[in-house]
Amino acid sequence: MSVRFLESRGHNHSTRVDLFIRLWDTPLPDADAERLATVAPIQQISSSFGNMNNTGTPFPSTSCLASRFHPDFESVIEPGVKAFLFAIAIDHNLVTYTSCEGHDYRLDDRTPDERHVGVVGRDQAEHQRIVDAFTGVAVAFNACPPSPAIEAALMIHSVHSGEREYPAVDLYLSKREAASWDDYFAEVDAACEHLIGMLAQTPSIG
Repeated sequence: MSVRFLESRGHNHSTRVDLFIRLWDTPLPDADAERLATVAPIQQISSSFGNMNNTGTPFPSTSCLASRFHPDFESVIEPGVKAFLFAIAIDHNLVTYTSCEGHDYRLDDRTPDERHVGVVGRDQAEHQRIVDAFTGVAVAFNACPPSPAIEAALMIHSVHSGEREYPAVDLYLSKREAASWDDYFAEVDAACEHLIGMLAQTPSIG
């Protein structure tokens, strides 16, 4: 089985990605974490479709970059993608910059979002390890998929921050072309558990 590579999103910008990566790798003493929760809380608003972002809008919008050591980190992750994100961010020590549990926008006549987690590489060498590891996992997943409606796919692109571009890889649970959205959303949770299990068997990446 092969892996489908998705077209890059047209808008993938952020600010201070360099600082975000440093904070990602800097544990906080308990006292500092408690203070941070008071003076710099992270707040995201939920939309009617379950999106969590800065404005509570149901379609692509701005959201925060949350370090894994920030006390609000877990609370700003959409519930359906949390275990998937942890399998990448915590278990593989990778810097996740975006995630989505998948949202069905068909009532608003818009194309749904697919479940995915995005990673920004600390450097080019790590980026290549991520690409290689995610490609291997996706190939294995697609060779024996738990659902005929879902495949693992990759988006290899970059995050723009000021004058710099940071290499990024997003791992998707993507709807197969011939499948229906009803089948996708009915089966994505089970497929996600299967993918998480495969990630757990993958040698450490970060």
